[in-house]
Amino acid sequence: MELAFAEYLRLTREMTRTVTAEWERPIKQNDLLLNDYLNLQTTLAQLLVATAAVNANVPTSTNVTTNALQLYAQGLVQFLAISLRQQWTHLMVMEETDLKQFSKFPQQQLAHQFMGIQTMLLNSYHQKVQRDFAHAWRSYLKLGLVELKFSATDLDLAIRELLNA
Repeated sequence: MELAFAEYLRLTREMTRTVTAEWERPIKQNDLLLNDYLNLQTTLAQLLVATAAVNANVPTSTNVTTNALQLYAQGLVQFLAISLRQQWTHLMVMEETDLKQFSKFPQQQLAHQFMGIQTMLLNSYHQKVQRDFAHAWRSYLKLGLVELKFSATDLDLAIRELLNA
Protein backbone atom coordinates (compact mmCIF):
# COMPACT_ATOMS: atom_id res chain seq x y z
CA MET A 1 0.00 0.00 0.00
CA GLU A 2 1.24 3.47 -0.89
CA LEU A 3 0.23 6.70 0.73
CA ALA A 4 -1.98 8.79 -1.59
CA PHE A 5 -0.73 12.31 -0.83
CA ALA A 6 -2.47 14.00 -3.78
CA GLU A 7 -5.78 12.49 -2.75
CA TYR A 8 -5.21 13.42 0.91
CA LEU A 9 -4.59 17.02 -0.18
CA ARG A 10 -7.89 17.12 -2.07
CA LEU A 11 -9.76 15.60 0.87
CA THR A 12 -8.05 17.96 3.33
CA ARG A 13 -9.13 20.97 1.26
CA GLU A 14 -12.75 19.78 1.44
CA MET A 15 -12.52 18.96 5.14
CA THR A 16 -11.03 22.36 6.12
CA ARG A 17 -13.83 24.18 4.29
CA THR A 18 -16.41 22.17 6.21
CA VAL A 19 -14.70 22.52 9.58
CA THR A 20 -14.09 26.27 9.37
CA ALA A 21 -17.71 26.85 8.33
CA GLU A 22 -18.83 25.08 11.52
CA TRP A 23 -16.68 27.04 13.99
CA GLU A 24 -18.71 28.62 16.76
CA ARG A 25 -16.10 31.34 17.12
CA PRO A 26 -14.83 32.20 13.64
CA ILE A 27 -11.43 33.87 13.31
CA LYS A 28 -10.18 36.55 10.96
CA GLN A 29 -8.82 35.49 7.58
CA ASN A 30 -5.37 36.79 8.60
CA ASP A 31 -5.31 34.46 11.61
CA LEU A 32 -6.18 31.22 9.80
CA LEU A 33 -2.56 30.30 9.08
CA LEU A 34 -1.54 31.04 12.68
CA ASN A 35 -4.43 28.84 13.86
CA ASP A 36 -3.26 26.01 11.57
CA TYR A 37 0.30 26.18 12.90
CA LEU A 38 -0.87 26.30 16.53
CA ASN A 39 -3.12 23.29 15.98
CA LEU A 40 -0.16 21.37 14.55
CA GLN A 41 2.05 22.42 17.47
CA THR A 42 -0.62 21.14 19.88
CA THR A 43 -0.83 17.81 18.08
CA LEU A 44 2.98 17.48 18.09
CA ALA A 45 3.02 18.08 21.85
CA GLN A 46 0.36 15.43 22.41
CA LEU A 47 2.22 12.99 20.16
CA LEU A 48 5.44 13.69 22.06
CA VAL A 49 3.72 12.62 25.29
CA ALA A 50 1.86 9.69 23.71
CA THR A 51 5.12 8.22 22.36
CA ALA A 52 6.88 8.67 25.72
CA ALA A 53 9.57 10.75 24.01
CA VAL A 54 9.70 13.10 26.99
CA ASN A 55 9.69 12.65 30.76
CA ALA A 56 7.58 15.09 32.77
CA ASN A 57 9.72 17.28 35.00
CA VAL A 58 6.83 18.47 37.17
CA PRO A 59 3.93 16.48 38.60
CA THR A 60 1.14 16.29 36.07
CA SER A 61 -2.25 14.73 35.83
CA THR A 62 -2.20 14.79 32.03
CA ASN A 63 -3.38 11.48 30.74
CA VAL A 64 -3.09 11.09 26.98
CA THR A 65 -5.50 8.40 25.97
CA THR A 66 -5.43 9.13 22.26
CA ASN A 67 -3.71 6.53 20.19
CA ALA A 68 -0.32 7.62 18.80
CA LEU A 69 -1.33 6.55 15.28
CA GLN A 70 -4.45 8.73 15.43
CA LEU A 71 -2.43 11.69 16.69
CA TYR A 72 0.17 11.13 13.99
CA ALA A 73 -2.53 11.02 11.27
CA GLN A 74 -4.03 14.21 12.69
CA GLY A 75 -0.64 15.92 12.49
CA LEU A 76 -0.17 14.73 8.93
CA VAL A 77 -3.51 16.23 7.90
CA GLN A 78 -2.58 19.46 9.69
CA PHE A 79 0.66 19.60 7.67
CA LEU A 80 -1.46 19.21 4.53
CA ALA A 81 -3.82 21.99 5.65
CA ILE A 82 -0.88 24.36 6.17
CA SER A 83 0.55 23.48 2.76
CA LEU A 84 -2.81 24.28 1.17
CA ARG A 85 -3.06 27.64 2.91
CA GLN A 86 0.56 28.52 2.08
CA GLN A 87 0.19 27.21 -1.49
CA TRP A 88 3.09 24.84 -0.85
CA THR A 89 1.30 21.67 -1.93
CA HIS A 90 4.11 20.83 -4.38
CA LEU A 91 6.22 19.98 -1.31
CA MET A 92 3.79 17.38 -0.02
CA VAL A 93 3.60 14.66 -2.65
CA MET A 94 6.23 12.03 -1.98
CA GLU A 95 7.03 8.97 -4.04
CA GLU A 96 7.61 5.54 -2.55
CA THR A 97 11.34 5.82 -3.39
CA ASP A 98 11.54 9.09 -1.41
CA LEU A 99 9.92 7.44 1.59
CA LYS A 100 12.31 4.48 1.46
CA GLN A 101 15.29 6.86 1.72
CA PHE A 102 14.16 7.82 5.23
CA SER A 103 15.17 4.45 6.69
CA LYS A 104 18.84 5.16 5.97
CA PHE A 105 19.06 7.66 8.82
CA PRO A 106 17.11 6.46 11.87
CA GLN A 107 16.94 8.86 14.83
CA GLN A 108 17.52 7.25 18.21
CA GLN A 109 16.30 10.21 20.25
CA LEU A 110 12.68 11.04 19.43
CA ALA A 111 12.83 14.19 21.56
CA HIS A 112 15.52 15.60 19.24
CA GLN A 113 13.39 14.86 16.22
CA PHE A 114 10.31 16.51 17.75
CA MET A 115 12.32 19.61 18.68
CA GLY A 116 13.78 19.80 15.17
CA ILE A 117 10.34 19.56 13.58
CA GLN A 118 8.98 22.29 15.84
CA THR A 119 11.95 24.57 15.17
CA MET A 120 11.58 24.19 11.40
CA LEU A 121 7.83 24.80 11.64
CA LEU A 122 8.36 28.00 13.61
CA ASN A 123 10.90 29.17 11.05
CA SER A 124 8.53 28.38 8.21
CA TYR A 125 5.75 30.35 9.90
CA HIS A 126 7.69 33.41 11.03
CA GLN A 127 10.05 33.68 8.07
CA LYS A 128 7.80 32.10 5.39
CA VAL A 129 10.61 29.72 4.40
CA GLN A 130 9.36 26.87 2.20
CA ARG A 131 12.60 24.94 2.68
CA ASP A 132 12.07 24.74 6.44
CA PHE A 133 8.48 23.58 5.98
CA ALA A 134 9.61 20.93 3.48
CA HIS A 135 12.28 19.73 5.91
CA ALA A 136 9.76 19.60 8.79
CA TRP A 137 7.38 17.61 6.56
CA ARG A 138 10.04 15.09 5.58
CA SER A 139 11.16 14.75 9.21
CA TYR A 140 7.56 14.20 10.26
CA LEU A 141 7.04 11.51 7.65
CA LYS A 142 10.29 9.86 8.72
CA LEU A 143 9.18 9.99 12.37
CA GLY A 144 6.01 8.07 11.59
CA LEU A 145 7.29 5.60 9.03
CA VAL A 146 10.76 4.86 10.46
CA GLU A 147 10.97 5.69 14.16
CA LEU A 148 7.35 4.98 15.13
CA LYS A 149 7.09 2.18 12.55
CA PHE A 150 3.56 2.95 11.40
CA SER A 151 2.67 0.92 8.33
CA ALA A 152 1.44 2.73 5.24
CA THR A 153 -1.75 0.67 5.41
CA ASP A 154 -2.54 1.60 9.02
CA LEU A 155 -1.63 5.22 8.38
CA ASP A 156 -3.80 5.39 5.25
CA LEU A 157 -6.78 4.03 7.20
CA ALA A 158 -6.26 6.52 10.03
CA ILE A 159 -5.98 9.45 7.58
CA ARG A 160 -9.08 8.38 5.65
CA GLU A 161 -11.01 8.02 8.91
CA LEU A 162 -10.06 11.57 9.86
CA LEU A 163 -10.98 12.91 6.43
CA ASN A 164 -14.18 10.85 6.30
CA ALA A 165 -13.08 9.25 3.04
